[in-house]
Order: sequence, then structure tokens, then C-alpha cells
Amino acid sequence: MITYVIGAGVTGLSFVKVFGDDAEILESKKELGGKALSYQVETDVGDFGFDIGGHWFHHKSAPEALELLEGLELESHKRNAYIYLDGQFFDFPIQQSYIAHSNLDFVKRVERDFKAIQKDHKLYDNYNDMLLESYGFTLYESFFRNYNMKMLGIEDLSRIGIGNYEKKRNVRIDEDIKGYNDDFVYPKGVIGAKGIPIFLAKNAKVNFNSKVKSINLEKKTIEVNKKNITWKNLISTMPLTSLVKIISDIDPEILRLSKKLESTKGMILNIGVKRNPIHGNKSWVYIPSLDYSFYRIGFYSNIEPLLAPKGYVSMYVECSPLFFQNKKEALALVPKVIDELIEIGFIGNKEEIVTSRSIYLEHNYCLPNIRVSERIRSYLEAFGIYSIGRYGTWHWSSQHEDMKQAINLVKKLKTDSTIDKTILQV
Repeated sequence: MITYVIGAGVTGLSFVKVFGDDAEILESKKELGGKALSYQVETDVGDFGFDIGGHWFHHKSAPEALELLEGLELESHKRNAYIYLDGQFFDFPIQQSYIAHSNLDFVKRVERDFKAIQKDHKLYDNYNDMLLESYGFTLYESFFRNYNMKMLGIEDLSRIGIGNYEKKRNVRIDEDIKGYNDDFVYPKGVIGAKGIPIFLAKNAKVNFNSKVKSINLEKKTIEVNKKNITWKNLISTMPLTSLVKIISDIDPEILRLSKKLESTKGMILNIGVKRNPIHGNKSWVYIPSLDYSFYRIGFYSNIEPLLAPKGYVSMYVECSPLFFQNKKEALALVPKVIDELIEIGFIGNKEEIVTSRSIYLEHNYCLPNIRVSERIRSYLEAFGIYSIGRYGTWHWSSQHEDMKQAINLVKKLKTDSTIDKTILQV
């Protein structure tokens, strides 16, 4: 029997690339990539290239993921990230550059907070406590609280648990101040982020327009395009909550638990605009102030110049779900976003916008609930279903961590298979 993989995103494609010919991918759409998609727009001033938000490949903690891309033409980059706070641009991370703040009282308060911070690494009860006790009240109040509220769309951060990667992306002051993302790679040329899934898909068998309608655990069958097929192992990269819903004989308790898992919605506004000095060589900018409806701005063409005509930039604006509840409200937010970009100076005026496109995301960030997600995944694994990736594991992660997870799962399945064969021979 064949091992089937649900989803032709980076995680699923990585699994198949390592696993080999005995695995096939079932992809509901007509193209691969998941959210790692790219597109080009022809305009009167030239061609612009965009992704679905910033897909920079941070590989420091997963060298084996980078090895999987050997042969793909990638360019190395150093992070040029900033924080826009109180009308100033600070180098990222703020816990290092706060001393440049024009308010001397602010600087002194941060320094007092740092002296009082516990250096020992405790187990935090929730996400809010981790932020507050890692950075002190001043930086928590001015940056960490508001930025995370905007990114995750939740005012009460104590509702969020501590996932596998939260500490990694929120660097304490006594740790490596550069963080996990101080350098990264990105495909060369105009292909954009989709260059990675395209490369991973070489020699993989991908069945497009093949949406999994239902799964039966007892019979080990899945319904695809009105046909029932059997599977040996089933690897799912779809949202864990969606996976549970389509299992016909799911334990009612597991279904009940899955309803406790929450995720944020998102909207990416891609814009092609005339270049101005504020764009500089910035990779991305964090915007913590609640006065603005976006939390991060990034520049595709500052990473790969071919993604915008000379004299222009291609940029993305990640809008906060604090300001919308659904797709209609998200799209209605765009004029406000444009006005705010003009206010800060990222756009000179509306006439300088050459092209724009709004992209609504039903699932963006998952809010970690480790106890629940691990309980569900353990239950599924007992039936040979392995749920992996950002949405399959229900955690915050980047591409390289998800690829690493796929690689490790292949090793586990291959090892288990070898052990089973040895037992049979005995």
C-alpha cells in the first residue's frame, strides 16, 4: 500500500522528497506550494514580483532542511530588520537598540527593568508572562505586548500557551541577541518563494484537484474524487482542526478537544510603489503601535532587486486581525492601510501606487495549545495518521522547521519499518 500525503506545500513536498517513490501527494488545488506562492504583475513601468507575505528561508536551526534544497539557486542575505516606535526606526531586536531612543527616561526605565529580570529560565504559565518576565515592563508595554496582540489578533495574551518555537522567536536579553533569523536565503531571480516548492516537487507524484472528502480510521480508507482508496500511512499537512472534521469515525472526545484549538485570520496587502528614501535597504519593519492597522511591512525587491522595476519597490503589508473579523472587513480595511502608510512615509501619495492586491488568509497563525494538539496527534498516530507542519502540528513555525519535522518523520517511519521487518523475519 502507498503512503499518501495531504497537501503539496513545503512540508508535504519535503516528506515525499526524502521518503521516495512509495509516497504520493493529494493536493486539493490545481497548483502546488500552499502559502509559499508567488506571482508577477505586468505594468506600464515594468514587472513586479510578489509572494504571499515574507517567505524568507531562515535555516540556522535546521541545516538538514537547507541540504534538501541543494541544487536550487539560492542567494544568502543578512537581515536588515527595524522597529518603528515613537516615530523612530530602531534596529531589530529592540532589546539591544533601545539605547538610541530619544527619550532618556525611557532608556533608564528599560535598564532598570533589565537589572531586575530573573536570569534563570523558568517554565512560564502563558505567553503573556513569558514576554513580561523576559523583557521587563517598559519594553513589554511599548513593543512586545502590542506587537503580539496585533500579530495574533488577541488582546489577552495570557490565553495563549507556550509552543515549541515561541521562545526561539522571542529572544531573551541574556541569550544570542541576533535571534534565529539574522540571516536567510531566498531563490535568485524572478521566481520568488515558489521556487522552493517547485524544486522540492521534482520527481514527486502530485495528484492535483484531489481533495480528501472523508477518512475512515477503521478501514484505513480515504475518499478522493468519489473514490475510496486505502493507505498504509497517511501524512497530513492540512489544519489539524479540519483533519479531525473529515474523519467519519472519530472519537467524539477528540472532536470536542479539536474545537479548543484557535487560529488567527490574516490579510496580506501586496503593493508595487515608487521607491523613496525610507525604503532604504530594509528587509522588514515591525510596527507595534495600535494606531496602525498593520504589524509588519516587508520589501521583496530589497531582497531580490529583479522583483521590481528600477526606481520602484515591491512590498508587503501584514494587516492585524485586531481590525477585522472576516474577509469582507479585511478588504474594507485597505483604504485605511494606504492612508497609514502615507502617514508614516512608506508611500508618498496614492498616485505613486502602481499595483496592489489584497490576499485574505482564513488560517494564518495557530495559537499554541500543546496539551490539546499533542493529545489529538497521538490519537491519530495510533491509526497511522501523522499530522505535521505549522497547521498540522498547530504551532508557530517557519518553513525550515516544518521541513525538519518532515525529514524526522521519514526517519521514524523508515526505522519503524525496519524493526517490523526484523520482527517478522525472527
